[in-house]
Amino acid sequence: MRSHEDRIREVRRRITELERRKRIQRSRIAAAVSVAASLILIVVLSAAMPDIADRFEAGKYTVFQSAASMSYASDMTGYVIIGFLAFVLGVIVTILCFRLREYWRDEESQDDENKNE
Repeated sequence: MRSHEDRIREVRRRITELERRKRIQRSRIAAAVSVAASLILIVVLSAAMPDIADRFEAGKYTVFQSAASMSYASDMTGYVIIGFLAFVLGVIVTILCFRLREYWRDEESQDDENKNE
């Protein structure tokens, strides 16, 4: 038979294990939602970009002048949009990297705990 202290230790260990599993599950869900939101954002923005560029068109282009530009002459709107989208994409990728690092750290600590037991 187990002593009272052994039972309490076992219950605390189980509680800790359940909390760890819930934390890992929440981080996996958050990572999946972040990845899905990022992909949706990228697809939507890339689909909407030609329409956005057409709205801010300052003048009519000839075929050769508009081959690689979004804006005309000194109109900086296209560059501002591209800069903003690059910044947003950088923030999203950074958040995803932090989430993945936390996920891997949790898995490594779980492996270490399993080895110690």
